[in-house]
Amino acid sequence: MTADGRALSPRLLAHVDEMPLVRRPILGAVSAFAAQLPAGSRVLDAGAGDAPYAELFGHCDYVTADWPQSVHEGGRQADILASLEALPVPDGSFQAVVCTEVLEHIAKPDTVLAELLRVLEPGGRLCLTVPFVWPLHEEPFDFCRYTPYALAHLLEKAGFAEVSVERSTGFLVTLAQMAEMTRWLYSASGRPRGSEGTPPPGKRLEILLLRACAEGIRWFVRRDPWLERTEAGISLPLGHHVLARKPENG
Repeated sequence: MTADGRALSPRLLAHVDEMPLVRRPILGAVSAFAAQLPAGSRVLDAGAGDAPYAELFGHCDYVTADWPQSVHEGGRQADILASLEALPVPDGSFQAVVCTEVLEHIAKPDTVLAELLRVLEPGGRLCLTVPFVWPLHEEPFDFCRYTPYALAHLLEKAGFAEVSVERSTGFLVTLAQMAEMTRWLYSASGRPRGSEGTPPPGKRLEILLLRACAEGIRWFVRRDPWLERTEAGISLPLGHHVLARKPENG
């Protein structure tokens, strides 16, 4: 369900269910943001890719932007094909901007955040999500992992106000996701993903034990919601969610 009580489409459910520990928190943050926007709000999805969360903005004038070299087919067919460093739209074109799992791929985050501020109208709102613990991806365009302090600093430096940064998960969910990836990396036969050979002698049992441990961690975290929230004494989230606003006099 969305934050305003609407059912999710099979497409969005499939997207979230592919990596639920990562994408459930992102869905929650974006759904809550979308639900607070007045009907007819003009919204920019910056770095939209395949625009998995588009339906959450069905009550808005929703516009996608991505660059022509996007690894996502949908991104290469965005409404605006341009670098986020220089969007071909006038100042104050949007009431809201959503930017999910994009900033880590930006070589010049200061420039992009300043551009997102520019295209927002005064008082306009930004919703941003980024990973913190995650493998390299979309290489070679994977540049940064941000702490909450770095995110607050970058957004405030760009001119945003009312900056709020929250972690997406607790430590144990992060551990469970890494364990999940261990299961993904090795098949039930112990063969490493993408490998045509067999594991060295004696390694198959070790890999099977790793898979069993991974399954146990994942089972406990999914069974008990308290485990999803606890930091377990260590702040190591999978990612962060950011809300910010362009000043009224901006």
